Amino acid sequence: MLKNYLTIILRNLWRNKLYSVINIIGLSLGIAAFVWGVQTYRYSFSFDSFHKNNQQVFRVLTKVQGGDRLKGICPLPLGKFAKQDFSGIQQAVRWDGNGLDVKAEQSEPFATNANFTDPGFFELFNFPLVKGTVNIANVSTVVITEKAAKKYFGDSDPLGKTLLFYSAETYKKPLTVTGVLKDPPFNSSLQFELITNIDNLVKADGSKIKEDDWGWFANAVFLKLSNPADAARLQKDFAKYIPLQQEARKDIKLAAFEMESMASMAMQAGRLESNSLMERPSDAAAFGPLVLALLVLLSACLNFANTSVAQSNRRLKEMGVRKVMGSSRLQIILQQLVECALIVSIAIVFSVIINKWWLPVFNTMFGFINVTANYSTDYKLLFILGVILLLVTLLAGGYPAFYISRFNASNIFRGSVKFGGRNLFSRVLLGMQITISFITVIAGLAFSRNASFQKNYDYGYATDNMASFFVQSENDYHALRNEVNKIPGIETMTGTKQHIGFWHRTASLESAGEKKESLYLDVGENYISTLQLKLVAGRDFNATGKGDLERSMLINQKLAFEFGWKDKEAVGKQIKMDTSLCTVVGVLKDFTAGNLFEPIQPFAIRVVDESKYAQLVIRAKPGELTHVYDHVKDAWIKLFPLKPFRGNYQSETFANTLRTNSSIASIFFWFAIISMLLTTTGLFALISLTVLKRTKEIAIRKVVGAGSKHIYQLLLKGYILIFLFSSILGCYAGYTLSKLLMDMIFRINAGINMSTLWISFACVFLIAFATVGSRVWAAFKTKSTEILRGD
Repeated sequence: MLKNYLTIILRNLWRNKLYSVINIIGLSLGIAAFVWGVQTYRYSFSFDSFHKNNQQVFRVLTKVQGGDRLKGICPLPLGKFAKQDFSGIQQAVRWDGNGLDVKAEQSEPFATNANFTDPGFFELFNFPLVKGTVNIANVSTVVITEKAAKKYFGDSDPLGKTLLFYSAETYKKPLTVTGVLKDPPFNSSLQFELITNIDNLVKADGSKIKEDDWGWFANAVFLKLSNPADAARLQKDFAKYIPLQQEARKDIKLAAFEMESMASMAMQAGRLESNSLMERPSDAAAFGPLVLALLVLLSACLNFANTSVAQSNRRLKEMGVRKVMGSSRLQIILQQLVECALIVSIAIVFSVIINKWWLPVFNTMFGFINVTANYSTDYKLLFILGVILLLVTLLAGGYPAFYISRFNASNIFRGSVKFGGRNLFSRVLLGMQITISFITVIAGLAFSRNASFQKNYDYGYATDNMASFFVQSENDYHALRNEVNKIPGIETMTGTKQHIGFWHRTASLESAGEKKESLYLDVGENYISTLQLKLVAGRDFNATGKGDLERSMLINQKLAFEFGWKDKEAVGKQIKMDTSLCTVVGVLKDFTAGNLFEPIQPFAIRVVDESKYAQLVIRAKPGELTHVYDHVKDAWIKLFPLKPFRGNYQSETFANTLRTNSSIASIFFWFAIISMLLTTTGLFALISLTVLKRTKEIAIRKVVGAGSKHIYQLLLKGYILIFLFSSILGCYAGYTLSKLLMDMIFRINAGINMSTLWISFACVFLIAFATVGSRVWAAFKTKSTEILRGD
């Protein structure tokens, strides 16, 4: 019996090999896409789940006066004093990072980021040790990751070797490598290469940070609580530390503390400012692929169901013969379902092969994720594939199997069974396919248009031919500037402490008793003209003289709006920052400081003395930037051979935005192509079935004088209504979903315009018309005499 079933199934698949191949390819792509969507979703919500204490460990967050959003930073002393002052805190761990120069024996120095923490860090968090020991209670030791071991020591054993921290400074510190850790997984909020004792963290001048320095903010403070329910009480009790912090730090005054559990920390990271920890992918990145993949899988399933219905009509007589020969209804149902299940099973196998290629490509497109699919050990994934096998089999084979099997043989042979292209089930499926096509095509065009918009977006300041270079002291700045002055091809240059896109600070500003939180920059003379920032009111800082130093302020339109001022009204206003009172001398047109994932931020800018400069910013002549950059690098190596070179092109500030948008546009484009091909296949199958069923009628009408227009109307009148209804629904759904997704990803975007909808409609219509028209034209051109004689 089983052998007969298999023989019949294989024979039918071979007889309809074109549709079998199309269905297998379509389902393979759909299932592979769905696995990608599911795994992306699971990855996004798996952050920090591998820590055994993640329900008991809490991060202390802060809120500043005049600010609406929480911050990830926390006063460093809280980690020590909270454990002493309050019961219920089992462990306190401070976590901070610092950019510094690190040098291994016989190697060049590296500009890197090291992390400083308390010895209890490895009791709170699960980061496996590969070899050696973790002993950071000893301040002369450091533990490193496998990646760092390769970076600093190559293939040699790093244990017992020395890393020189602050290698170019007088306060350099040699640390002995005692252990090698496994690289932290991508879904870890804590990312690191070098970890050492918190006491090795020093200020820019080399001085040690005091344990009661409430003006110093750590990147994070973690507390392990005996009872997680105590978190709400403790965040209120911590208010006792607010006066200490406000007294120590005038520019950032805290207003409240809040506790966030490790289990939900990454989930809430997107709402934090000053968050130095790794953030999980946004909700758009988590749900977007899942929704898109579900649409593609659904389209593949609908296509499979439609072609199954079309093929079943051709097999009615086969089913009738089998009934006459004694086959039961259950046997016929099982044959249909097993045939569909075999196709789905083959498609699942091919989907695994597709994802072996696609998932690594997807990861490289974005660079900060690691979506994988382990089909051998991931039982949840295997369960999902089992559910797909069952549901797709029932969707594609259930209707024809249960519908055909209920008819008796005599009705089938008399031709009274009506089944196929004109039934409601097939038309509903086709309508859903067309709707999905509109959704994916609109999304593809919308994100392509947005990619072009963002590529040519005016950030409000000079981005072309711009570069900046970090320096470590005033002497370094002057030495480098003198060398750079000799390089041809430079249009202008300036010094600065902070720089748009690479470094800014946050401050609480006060005017007329109203406090607002704002980003700010301390810059050098000529910074505004070098960056080509645009004034809309007032004046620039004076190019000469000291009158404006830390007394005058430029603000952008956003900050003026926050205070309720119009552009011209803002000029002359007094703003208190730290302990100094500044006068607004000019208002700048709003500019985008970093990327387009965030809205435009309020900004304040002050001019400071050269002694505070930390960067040299240059604008090269058109076409000369690469040449200038290379010469600056050569000059740096000559001047400071023991200090790593740290230069940046200004375009790097938005490179991630462009790469992300380009990747999203590419994904939507190819998924739209797949969806359209599946819809075309389904439409072709149904119109072919309709033509097949009405071949004799068409021939007779041609004989009595019917023209091509009449034949087209006869065959297409049902499909036109389906297309129109589906296009309306698809345009609405495509517009709504695309706009929602785009707004979730990019706070600054091109939106969805009517031209996108019209172009999408035209694309889908032309493809559908060409598909249907070619099949109807072929039927019309067939000679009527041959059809009638063959009948």
